[in-house]
Amino acid sequence: MVILNIKESSVQNNTILLPPTDIASYKFPFQPYDIQLEFMKNLYQVIENGKVGIFESPTGTGKSLSLICGALKWLKDNEERYEREEYSSNTRMEITNEPLWVIEYSKNKKRKEELARKQELNERIQKIRDKEKLERQKASCQTIDGNIFRKRLKKDHSGLDLNRNRKDSDMEEYLVEEYHSDDETENHEENDNMSVQVKELLKRFQEGKSLENFDNDKETREQDEEEPDEIKIFYCSRTHSQLTQFVNELRKTVYAENVKCVSLGSRKNLCINEEVRNLKSMNRINEKCLDMQKAGTKPEKRCPYNSARNQSHMLDYRDHVLASVRDIEELVDIGRELGACPYYGTRKSIRRCQIVTLPYNLLLQKSSRESMKISLKDNIVIIDEAHNLVDTVTSVHTIIIDLPQIVKVRSQLNAYLDRYKKRLLGKNVMYIQQILSLLDALIRCLTAFEKKCEEKGKDKEGMNYIKTVNDFLHILKIGDLNLFKIENYLKKSQVARKSNQELTNLSTLPSLSQIEAFLMSLTNGNQDGRVILGFQQIIVPIEGKRETTVKYIPNIKYLLLNPSSQFKDIVEEARSVILAGTMEPIDDLTEQLFPYLPTQKLSKFSCGHIVPPENLLTLTLSEGPMGGTFEFTFERRDNIKLIDELGQTIINLCNVIPDGVVCFFASYTYLEQVHERWKQNGILERIKKRKMVFQEPRETQLVEKILKQYDLHIHSSNNKDGALLLCVVNGKMSEGMNFSDRLGRGIIMVGLPFANLTSVGLNEKMKFMNQIGKTSSKDNNSSQRGNEYYQNLCMKAVNQSIGRAIRHRNDYAAIILIDKRFNTNNRIRQKLPTWINQSVIECHKFGQAIGKVSGFFKNKVHQFSSNDL
Repeated sequence: MVILNIKESSVQNNTILLPPTDIASYKFPFQPYDIQLEFMKNLYQVIENGKVGIFESPTGTGKSLSLICGALKWLKDNEERYEREEYSSNTRMEITNEPLWVIEYSKNKKRKEELARKQELNERIQKIRDKEKLERQKASCQTIDGNIFRKRLKKDHSGLDLNRNRKDSDMEEYLVEEYHSDDETENHEENDNMSVQVKELLKRFQEGKSLENFDNDKETREQDEEEPDEIKIFYCSRTHSQLTQFVNELRKTVYAENVKCVSLGSRKNLCINEEVRNLKSMNRINEKCLDMQKAGTKPEKRCPYNSARNQSHMLDYRDHVLASVRDIEELVDIGRELGACPYYGTRKSIRRCQIVTLPYNLLLQKSSRESMKISLKDNIVIIDEAHNLVDTVTSVHTIIIDLPQIVKVRSQLNAYLDRYKKRLLGKNVMYIQQILSLLDALIRCLTAFEKKCEEKGKDKEGMNYIKTVNDFLHILKIGDLNLFKIENYLKKSQVARKSNQELTNLSTLPSLSQIEAFLMSLTNGNQDGRVILGFQQIIVPIEGKRETTVKYIPNIKYLLLNPSSQFKDIVEEARSVILAGTMEPIDDLTEQLFPYLPTQKLSKFSCGHIVPPENLLTLTLSEGPMGGTFEFTFERRDNIKLIDELGQTIINLCNVIPDGVVCFFASYTYLEQVHERWKQNGILERIKKRKMVFQEPRETQLVEKILKQYDLHIHSSNNKDGALLLCVVNGKMSEGMNFSDRLGRGIIMVGLPFANLTSVGLNEKMKFMNQIGKTSSKDNNSSQRGNEYYQNLCMKAVNQSIGRAIRHRNDYAAIILIDKRFNTNNRIRQKLPTWINQSVIECHKFGQAIGKVSGFFKNKVHQFSSNDL
């Protein structure tokens, strides 16, 4: 166990750890392939050297296990290093004038105390492990005996002083605390001679809080402060299902026997209070949870699973979390058995854990990390499925607000100020008035924009007004306001939440928090983003009629252009940041996230596939069976002859490809257009004579149903021909899906899924990339950075889609890329994953392509027939 103490000075370790060359050292659960060993060695080295590592690894190469074994091996070796080195950074004392023997005594005492705490915790955890092991051996239908773990919860009678006026106390909970800006508090020292305990008592008295449980609360606070923080791995992925997959992979290793791991999630995923869970909406769940914790809430209205009076059941929950590697569902089950809140219980477990799994949003938003008390200092951050990282960072920090929202919030905040103006302390009134002035400026700006468009008779649907942040602030005419001080006030005062709690009910979604996020975005660098004024189209009912009409609502959008500015604090705080996944094209990622990083701080590792070359056939196709040229540009793709030519090609390919064929289209609209044409001209019926046809639905709730039908049909004993699944690039089946073996013997990519160039956001991003190129001395083609970015967007989507097949060493498949640009545009081809690009066969004529595909599968049938003999 390696402990971090952020209050003490830190120094570099003298001993350098070298990656083990012995395969057994990594404790891989199976015999690793050479590329997996190289992956783990490189990962170990990158973490030890404190670098940013980009690990390109094809799907199906055991990436998750390689990440787990490589990172945990370093963590274990690092722990042993700290134990060996007496004067490590964790036990080193600050330089003082004390005698050496005093320093040594203090140091030894501190070490013994920590070892005693560690031993006590480990003993409790071991008891839980032994008990769970015994229960599993009993083969009981229940994994946890509720009679053993369930505790009777004490009612929490803490609250405001009952002698105070009830009306005043009801209002007190909505007041923001006395606020002084930073420069005003530097000399605010009238209480400096008071002890910490007296200050805390005074603070509670001033806030009107009960002093009944002060000693118990103090003990809990001190315990939290003294709770050591271990060096840990933060593993982050896009969805909870991907995090669950990671947990399941971790369980396959011997590390799972002793490693302490916790999975973090939202209240929606972890809440066990049925009253709150039934609210469904994320915002309403969050608000209700916070509402039940407010000071002055009656005991019967409080959440029974998160009692402030008695935290012992939360500590029990933490011990159970640390005792075994569990996924989100199991953490919820444990919470129900112990009567402890899993949401707050998992947060309480973070400091003692060695692995913390969490979704993107909890890591990428600084405010979320702060609210969860997540410190990345000296820890390792692993981001899996990182091909989405740039887009996710951009979307997380892109905010849209509309005129009705601003008007509503302005009214809400003004009502709050009117009600509490005489009771607000410090400079609260001044800052709330400044926020109101900001809101008035936004309302004037949007109203004037709407009026100007109407006067000029311009089409609102396509109207946009783009400005830099500085130009937009100039238009608002708020030069007398300090946005940085207002941002600080919004963070510390929590006025958004308190005004929402007081003046809205749970059926009204809070808007001030969203506007707060927009105002904070205006403090970003001038070139890091753009402010776009435009219109949002909504459908509204016509009063007194059953008809509807289209209405255009003016809105303001902050578009983040420079994701590196928001990701930089993660890189600077963490010891090492690892990005893993199907990363090609890698240069696009490094340009957008790490333009400031020295070359020696960045490490790139790219491995081939574990599948032998003869198990993969990749070919590009320029022409169809009737001689028509395949070029699915936006201008040509509506061509009926082109769609018919594609249909004839699919019919022929389905005749020679066994089992499952997955065909990707650029969009839902184009897929539906092609499907309708094939239905009309009989092509669809001809395909169905050979393979059943399934189509990806737009509705998320129907995806699983279609996939199950596709799977069952292929594996049905009555079916030998397989099925065709029509999908969409960047759709619900292009990422995270496993079309292994018979589910994906053929992958067909129709055209190149380039984004819409009429998009305002895309055009601004391309201009921004060109501007970066002009300031970069390393790039000779600086003016082409925008086009390069445009191509990279397309090819990242292609690579994700075609990577759905070939999931293990003995798998095999054919990948057919249908568009002449795959043959003629070398820059496009070079952006394919290396393991695919190195064996691409160019086919200009259809006969050549169908011969290659037919021969490939005939050889596979012969190969496996021979193996059976």
